[in-house]
Amino acid sequence: MDAYLKFIDRINSVVKYVVSVLFIALVVLVFMQVVTRFVINFPLAWSEEISRYIMIYIVFLGSALAVRKNEHIAIDFLLEVVNAKNKKRLNIVILLISAFFFAMLTYVSFQLTFLVTGQSTPTLQFSMAWAYASMPVGSLLMFLNGMAVLIETRKQRTDEVEGEAQ
Repeated sequence: MDAYLKFIDRINSVVKYVVSVLFIALVVLVFMQVVTRFVINFPLAWSEEISRYIMIYIVFLGSALAVRKNEHIAIDFLLEVVNAKNKKRLNIVILLISAFFFAMLTYVSFQLTFLVTGQSTPTLQFSMAWAYASMPVGSLLMFLNGMAVLIETRKQRTDEVEGEAQ
C-alpha cells in the first residue's frame, strides 16, 4: 500500500508541474489575445480556442490534485453531527461513493472521447478528441487519488484501533 501511495504522489508531482505549465501558457495566451484584439486590432482567433481547452485541462487535472488533499467543496453537515467513531465510517462510505463516481466518469468519458474523434475543432481543425481527453485523464487521476485517500483513511483507522488495543 505504501508503494501505491508513493507512486500516486510521484504522479501528482508531475501533474502539478503540468498544471503549472498549462497555467502559465493560459496567462500568456490570454494576454496575447487581449493585446492583439484591443491594442493591435488584429485578434488571434486560435488563441481563444486553445485557451478554452487549456482551461478545461487545468480544471480536470487540478480536480485530481484536490481529491488527493481533500480540498474539494463538500457539505459536511452529516460529518459534523455524528460521533467520532461513526464519522470515520461515514468518511469511508463517502470515499467509496466518490471512487465509484470517478470510475463511472472515467468509463463514460472514454466512450465520449472516442465518439468525437471524427469531429474537428472550429478554428484549428484538430480532433475534438484531444479536447475531450481531459475528462478521462482527469477522472482516472481522480479515481486513483480517491483510492489513495481511502487507503490512507483505512490505514489511519487501523493504526488507531491498534493503538487503542495496546
